[in-house]
Amino acid sequence: MRLLLLFPTSPLPVFSGGRRRMYEVTRRLARRHELIVLAFWRDEEARAGLAQLAAETGAEVVAVPWRQGRWERYGPAAWRRGWRAWRGPLPADVVLWQRPAMQAALAQTLARRPVDLIQVEWPYLAPYALAHPHIPAVLITHDIFSVALRRRAGLEGRLRRLRLAVQARRWERYEAAMYPRFAAVAAMSAVDAEYIRRLAPTARVVILPNGVDTAALTPGPVRAQARHLLFVGSPTHAPNLDAACWLLEAIWPRLQARHPELTLTLANLDHPQIRRRLGVGVECTGRLPDLTPLYRRADIALAPLRAGSGTRLKILEAFALGVPVVSTSLGHEGLEVTPGEHLLGADDAETFVAAIERLLADADLRRRLAAQARRLVETHYDWEAIVARHERLYLELREASFGPVSRA
Repeated sequence: MRLLLLFPTSPLPVFSGGRRRMYEVTRRLARRHELIVLAFWRDEEARAGLAQLAAETGAEVVAVPWRQGRWERYGPAAWRRGWRAWRGPLPADVVLWQRPAMQAALAQTLARRPVDLIQVEWPYLAPYALAHPHIPAVLITHDIFSVALRRRAGLEGRLRRLRLAVQARRWERYEAAMYPRFAAVAAMSAVDAEYIRRLAPTARVVILPNGVDTAALTPGPVRAQARHLLFVGSPTHAPNLDAACWLLEAIWPRLQARHPELTLTLANLDHPQIRRRLGVGVECTGRLPDLTPLYRRADIALAPLRAGSGTRLKILEAFALGVPVVSTSLGHEGLEVTPGEHLLGADDAETFVAAIERLLADADLRRRLAAQARRLVETHYDWEAIVARHERLYLELREASFGPVSRA
């Protein structure tokens, strides 16, 4: 099949869960299908990443500039877009992501080469595909934005809470109207699928979960003495920033006072809010091309998430690499895990500290959790099986629209 993928940015370099998903799915689809990728770029790193993606996969990659000079950035069009984002009925992100350059690139690509299906990553890019209703389109949600914004609002002060609540209401209206217009909407979990069905009962919802490369990521040894803790997250994703700040303010001081030998690494989280809160025993890194060495060094991985939606690739990666996990309920929401069997759960600072201390004291528990979590990702969350589910959906939609596809 010929598939057109719409990306908000380059998957490469990989330094976030969303980029990881785009990259892993794209490189597997490229083995069996003809791919056209349209993606924005904002800087030379992203443009180079798109060139690398084309070289690695053989896909046709169309790099679309986010801005086209100072006039587009500062001229009347920019002011109108900002006004619509602030006062209009649509979510601000949807307005800000609508760019003439992408509209033109998509129209030109479709005029030149017909495609069997369009796949859109993230709902704020949905209008590009919906402008071509004669082509079946699949939306990969990644997050349910109305849910994520309401959760963030609950953690903020009054003024910011009000602003986030306004955007959450706009997203709810937009999601309810937009989801049914796609041939299929892909949720990351059964939890997200239920949110989508509640908002848009007529939408066709499928579950295409996040995954992990279980062949490339293999478990390391579980050491008798646990000393190193790890939290991985991108500071461009607000729930990760909140989680890191909560970890440093409410959890780490208690742990460090009781266990001064411990160290904590915050990976990919170099940010002013984090740097202001760093304490004894804490290391903060910028973006790293490969996190495997940090996981190999870690004895316990943490997921202290208090906001967001979707599912966390950081937990699946820890599972694959044999690192036991302590997570909030929201952190492991949507994953087919059982607390006490695959990880330890905790939803306030005191119980989070207690869960970590339980693992520090019990190497057998760490080994048991790591082994059971590894079996879980092998069974349910391997990228190969997940991409095969993508392909079955594509074929079904193609046949429903145009008749059977030759399998020769």
